[in-house]
Amino acid sequence: MTMRTTSFILAVFLLVWPSAVKAQNCCAPAVPQLGVLGETVALPHTLEVGFHYEYLRSYGLYDGSEEIDDPADTKTIWKRATLAVSYGLLERLSVSAIMPYTWKEKTKNLIDGTSSKNSSAGFGDLTVLFRYSLLPRSYVTFRELTLGLGVKLPTGSTGKRNYGVLLSEELQPGTGTWDFNASAAFYQGYETVDFIVSGTYLLTTTYENTEREYKYKFGNQFSYLVTANFHPHQRLDLTASLTGIVRGKDKVDGEPVCATGRRQLWFSPGVQFAIIPNYLRLQFFYELPLYQRFNGVQLGSDYNLRISLAGLLPLKSSGDD
Repeated sequence: MTMRTTSFILAVFLLVWPSAVKAQNCCAPAVPQLGVLGETVALPHTLEVGFHYEYLRSYGLYDGSEEIDDPADTKTIWKRATLAVSYGLLERLSVSAIMPYTWKEKTKNLIDGTSSKNSSAGFGDLTVLFRYSLLPRSYVTFRELTLGLGVKLPTGSTGKRNYGVLLSEELQPGTGTWDFNASAAFYQGYETVDFIVSGTYLLTTTYENTEREYKYKFGNQFSYLVTANFHPHQRLDLTASLTGIVRGKDKVDGEPVCATGRRQLWFSPGVQFAIIPNYLRLQFFYELPLYQRFNGVQLGSDYNLRISLAGLLPLKSSGDD
């Protein structure tokens, strides 16, 4: 074996080795799982379509809540384009479908002075959600209380590879599992401002990795949102939100993975422009972490950006039966 061949094999091994280790999710990016599921019931016989683009940057290594030195200078960039479609079946009931396409990239420095890069791209898992209004919104109270039940289907790939080596769970577009979520949301509107408070619990199931011969389960997660939308102008809204997650530890073959699980809180200011009032809206959001606490050593959130274009298409006039 020549020195050139040996060096090439060593370089490939160093590049893909971090993704080949069993259940190495210690440095999975910290990103919120909110923003596109919706908190209110879609209007009756109306199609609501949203396109969301997110740029999620994670940088900085944490041990618990303390940021520590990271000689590898690890960082991840996730880009996610999501199509969300909702339809109001009845006054109190709507159904939604959410499909993401993700680009995931993770880089770090190696001990030989070079750097490694692992990446993937593909469609993620499809989520189908039903939302029911216990207290329908009216033009008298401008108040709504809703409950939601959803299921996430394992439509995304779990077999992406770099250099012939299977990528770790954190870098796969899909999870390989049927997961379930339950949510509740309260909306209260006023002339100049409206408020939304919501919470979602995600129950995950187990994925069997036949190639590496183990079973992997992402941690269950509770996420919450408190937001205020101010209306200084007919075409302009200013938004301020607090979003948070509490995520349990991942498990491999039923045993907890030490460097997984987290508690995080973000502040998210935003601005919304009504391109066509009541029908088409453009939204910009910036998410800044206020608090991060991790189990073990994990990669923290740096910042997130989101751009959304949302539109309404009535398919039946109010006078039709």
